[in-house]
Amino acid sequence: QVAMNWPANADVRLAPAMLQAQQKWMIAPVANAGGYPGAPYYRVTIAGTERSLTATNERELTTRPFTGAAEQLWRIDQLTDGTWRLMPKTVPGSSGVWALSAVGSSMPTLARFDPASDRQRWKLGAP
Repeated sequence: QVAMNWPANADVRLAPAMLQAQQKWMIAPVANAGGYPGAPYYRVTIAGTERSLTATNERELTTRPFTGAAEQLWRIDQLTDGTWRLMPKTVPGSSGVWALSAVGSSMPTLARFDPASDRQRWKLGAP
C-alpha cells in the first residue's frame, strides 16, 4: 500500500470510473455507537485509510481521520427500489435530517430527502 499525504480535510467528489483513491470506500459498523432498530451506525471510510466521510457545519461533506464523532456516523437505509439512503447521525449546527445527495455528476452534498428524486438513491456494491 502506498502512503498518501492527505490534507486535514479532503473534499469528496464524484467522477465515474476514475478509480482514484478517494473513490474507493469501505462501510463498516461502529461498535458501541448506538443505532436504530435493526441496524447500527456505520463509518464510511476511504479504503485503506482512516479518512471518514464527515458532515460539516455548512451541510457539506469532507473526509477527516475517524474519531467516532456523531457527524462521522452514518445511518444506511435500504429503499423499496433496492437503492440506499445514507444519512449522518448529526450535522453540526443543524437540527434537520439530512441525506447524502448528488449534485450533478461532480460532487455529493447533504440535502433533505426527496423521495421523488434519484439524487439521494445510492447503489452499493463490491467494485
